[in-house]
Amino acid sequence: MDVSRPWLVGSFTLGMLAAEIGFSQKPHWIRLRKSVPWAVLAVIFAGIAFVTEWKRLGLDAWIFESFAALAAACLIIYCTNFILETNTLPKGLRVLESPVAITLGAFSYSLYLTHGVIVTLVHHFLHNLQLPAITYTVLLYLVSVGISLVFAYLFYLAFERRFTTSGRLKHKSIDLKSH
Repeated sequence: MDVSRPWLVGSFTLGMLAAEIGFSQKPHWIRLRKSVPWAVLAVIFAGIAFVTEWKRLGLDAWIFESFAALAAACLIIYCTNFILETNTLPKGLRVLESPVAITLGAFSYSLYLTHGVIVTLVHHFLHNLQLPAITYTVLLYLVSVGISLVFAYLFYLAFERRFTTSGRLKHKSIDLKSH
């Protein structure tokens, strides 16, 4: 079984390009950032990604994942431009400024590092119980998310926090207009 996904390098590159377009002060990137309908493109690419992910079409995963990366890149550029012009997030994304989102963001790297192990362990435990498919799926999501969040936060406290600049969960306001 080949689990490599070389196209994800392209997805990463699109994200980096989106950050460059979004934050660059070079005139050609600024013109591009301001002249393209990034929100419309994000919606279009997200729609195509949604359709191409449908298993009945029998398409390879790289197609869906590439369109999802394009949608994410366009959304990054749109949001960055919006923030630079208004110094606030678009209304639909203001939830990202909530205390819960900020707290999750503080230990998100720990969550990224540890969630796979937790999900795998919960999967094996639940699989051994031979539950009906719907029960298994609901429990897998609920238990995995709950345990992953708790474990990642403890991991953050034990290991990651000492290497962060603030050393604690704290929101720092950034004036993006000065960048």
